[in-house]
Amino acid sequence: MLFMTSGPYARRRAIVLSIGLIAATALTACAPGAQNAGKSAEQNGDGALTVWHYYGGGATAPFESLLAKYTDETGVEVTPRLIPFGDFNRTLLQSATAGDLPDVALVNAFDTALFADAGMIIDLSEQVEKWGEKDQYFDGSWATTQFDGATYGIPHVADTYSLWYNETRLEEANTEVPTTWDETEATAKALSDGQNFGLVYAGIEGAEGSTAFILRFLAAGGDITKIDGPEGLAAMESFARMNDEKSTSPGVLTWNEDDTTLQFQNETAAMMINSASYMTAVSEESDATWNIAPMPEDAVQTSFLSAENLTITKDSANVDAAWDLVEWMQQPDVMNEYLPERNKLPVREDTASDEQWSDAKVQTFINQLDVAWAPDEKVAPKSAEIFTAIQNALQAVLSGQSDPQTALTDAQLVIDKALG
Repeated sequence: MLFMTSGPYARRRAIVLSIGLIAATALTACAPGAQNAGKSAEQNGDGALTVWHYYGGGATAPFESLLAKYTDETGVEVTPRLIPFGDFNRTLLQSATAGDLPDVALVNAFDTALFADAGMIIDLSEQVEKWGEKDQYFDGSWATTQFDGATYGIPHVADTYSLWYNETRLEEANTEVPTTWDETEATAKALSDGQNFGLVYAGIEGAEGSTAFILRFLAAGGDITKIDGPEGLAAMESFARMNDEKSTSPGVLTWNEDDTTLQFQNETAAMMINSASYMTAVSEESDATWNIAPMPEDAVQTSFLSAENLTITKDSANVDAAWDLVEWMQQPDVMNEYLPERNKLPVREDTASDEQWSDAKVQTFINQLDVAWAPDEKVAPKSAEIFTAIQNALQAVLSGQSDPQTALTDAQLVIDKALG
């Protein structure tokens, strides 16, 4: 199975600002209608549940159609509200202050601990215990719902990263698909000729541009809170060598994941690091013969989790009804109809066992969910600052402004300050 088309490429959501920064801007950046649109069922007086989300573009219709299907089956009206991603967390904070949060908020998985710590979403541990389906979830996705020993969300969708490769280019160069990072470096060099590059990835300014480096760093056995150690140096020197040897394009520092995908589609790049979200786009737009391999390993084999969670807010006047909606949305038959429209992966093992996920390329991504990393509850609330500091270090090294160790030392200072 390949994913269904969901419109233009959906740029991967950058990890959002911390609550502290949002609070600083809340008084001057109130979104229109925020004080009234979030009122829960009893407050609205119309029996409806309210759901806020940030799924724009081609993702809006599948998600809101899913909510409409629930209404058709149960008779419970669900009123969705789309808030632009850049305004989403700020709007939640403003509404929390006013007591006007929705019943259900779909949030970035890395922000779940942040909102739990702020008291904006409720502990669902009791509901989860009665439900009895916790063990169906992939460990990495479930871990993002945890804060202070309790469960504050339910995983909704997942995405993860693998190594994409052009089979023809590798065959012409008489090279094998790399399985380690050392092999990846060597293969990228062999596949580069000055105009076409062996490996591309998103290195754009901000959190999005840190993913490829984090994958290399984690594979070396690194701890994200200690970036300036030997694992960080090994990863940074690896990226510096590929840059110096022109195995990667100098354009990576300006490319997001959409840009990276275009390079791979157009066959100017033989390999790329990217997520499952682009399966449909590459299948439909590229004439290349391509395939997917697990992320290369070093000390360990790992990937990177991108996901969203469903949460119930402190202002919901009907928690039982809100939980019923969340529980319904997790049914494997519901998810197996919805997920392909979203170009996303299952968060549950029983959902992933359905025959429609048996395509070898898709299975490679699903298998990466078993080893996909996500920040823990200590790191998650500060992940935007940490990831941005890492990208800044990468940019400084690849642009020749700093040597690897100095850049990592500077990044560590930012990380230490963020984590307190």
